[in-house]
Amino acid sequence: MPRCSVCQTRYTAHKTERCPRCGWDVQPLSFVTGMIPEVVQKEAVRLEWAKQLWSKAKECQEQARQIQTQFETISDREKSFQDQLTHQRTEFEETLNQYETKIAALQAQLEAPIAPIPEVKEEPIIEEHPFTPSERSLKFFQFETVIIHPTGRSVQPHQAFYNEEILEETINLEMVAIPGGRFEMGSPDTETGRDLHESPRHWVNIAPFAISRFLITQAQWKAIAALPKIRRTLNVYPSDFEGDDLPVEQVSWYDAIEFCNRLSQKTGQAYRLPSEAEWEYACRAGTITPFHFGDTIASDLANYDATYVYQFGTTGHYRQKTTPRMSIANAFGLSDMHGNLWEWCADAWHNNYQGAPTDGSVWEADDEVTYRVLRGGAWYCLPELCRSAQRHWNQPNMTGSGIGFRVVCGIHR
Repeated sequence: MPRCSVCQTRYTAHKTERCPRCGWDVQPLSFVTGMIPEVVQKEAVRLEWAKQLWSKAKECQEQARQIQTQFETISDREKSFQDQLTHQRTEFEETLNQYETKIAALQAQLEAPIAPIPEVKEEPIIEEHPFTPSERSLKFFQFETVIIHPTGRSVQPHQAFYNEEILEETINLEMVAIPGGRFEMGSPDTETGRDLHESPRHWVNIAPFAISRFLITQAQWKAIAALPKIRRTLNVYPSDFEGDDLPVEQVSWYDAIEFCNRLSQKTGQAYRLPSEAEWEYACRAGTITPFHFGDTIASDLANYDATYVYQFGTTGHYRQKTTPRMSIANAFGLSDMHGNLWEWCADAWHNNYQGAPTDGSVWEADDEVTYRVLRGGAWYCLPELCRSAQRHWNQPNMTGSGIGFRVVCGIHR
């Protein structure tokens, strides 16, 4: 059986005039007509045109079939989605009804009269001082503390005990004895300028220790930096603001650790950076206010950007550089705990106090440490950045004209 020249469908010769599938005229040309070249050529062009039309028709049919299949698939999915949406809506309405019932029950409980519960407020505890004047190697000094009130100031006399390390013939390091105790670390929600990383507040027990009375000075730094290297080379003259009685700055956390190692080797006493908890305990010195001065701060008591005020405070002199040790100390006898220079602590930086140790120990990180803790604020800081609870951080290899440190050690007599 012959095939259609257009769609290749079989047909019965001499009985079929047109293809039953595509409708092409399958009758052959007459003998006479088939001998005319012009007719043959036109017939060939017409056949080629018919083949192209048939091919495009087949493509259109296939596309139509695919579109129909996709439409049916989408319809099935839409129906399934509608069924799921109806089911979820039913579940949501049932859950909502349950919560409304619980809320109504809780509301009834809240409206019921409740007997008042007396508030029990814990206070910081400072233990009996571990030093006594009878100790041979101990010295003591007397000083005054200042508390600022909205209507004025109050002044109280104090005394503190300390040891001296002889670094050079005329250069000493005074280490003040800090009694052990218990305090609440962090800031309350109501404290002006607080950050979320000062939470949650938690109670910490602190063992007795000794801490340098002042920030490490440039004279003390030179005396120790001139000693043989242990792990790291130290620049003997790193500071931007030069002066033997000025605190040393432009020192990294690694530099401070090297200083502690060399100092320990020279003296035979284990020196280190304070833990963050030790630092805040030493700064507060038994207070629970934003500053150990009380609820505000003043430029004659600390070095900070006093063009800004905190709470009921007033503006004052902005020095725009570091200063020698301030004469006004906290109740432990420590100066410059607020302002002058940020102070390195030993701890790795954590975004909050979740999981913080409660024994005053150094809080390290589980993975590679990127940042280390800084405390206390600096000469260029707003007053709120100098609060007792304020926390800051930097990479351990970073330095700056606003970064210094002080050291701690165990109680030795």
